[in-house]
Amino acid sequence: MRKGTYVIFVVFFVLPLLVTGCRSDKGSPEYFYHEAKIDTVEFAITDRVPPQVNAIIHGTLPDACTEIDSVNQEIQYQTFIVTITTRRPLHEVCAQTVTPFQVTIPLAVEGLPAGVYTVNVNGVTETFELETGTPIPAQ
Repeated sequence: MRKGTYVIFVVFFVLPLLVTGCRSDKGSPEYFYHEAKIDTVEFAITDRVPPQVNAIIHGTLPDACTEIDSVNQEIQYQTFIVTITTRRPLHEVCAQTVTPFQVTIPLAVEGLPAGVYTVNVNGVTETFELETGTPIPAQ
């Protein structure tokens, strides 16, 4: 009988503690990550010296549960590569409602010479022109 009591104790008390201990601290659900669908890319360039350039990005989210997860940018030669990633909970039922979004991203033009630059956002490309170079501020 003691062995049966021991097995019941392990199954009902110890095992649940071990399983609970394996979860993440946040208790957050698992997500499906994907690149956002981009519709248009526009620019707002200030008249100030040095100029500031903002990329205004319009896109759509596929359902009510999907949200913007991250926005990253890097520059390679004269091309800004912007990646917008979305996330959606894996095990949730979501209304299939296409939702438009807008994201404004200040482009890192500091220190760049005058010229024509390309911005590629998840495969959608547009160009803008820097009419004057942007000096690197003194530290």
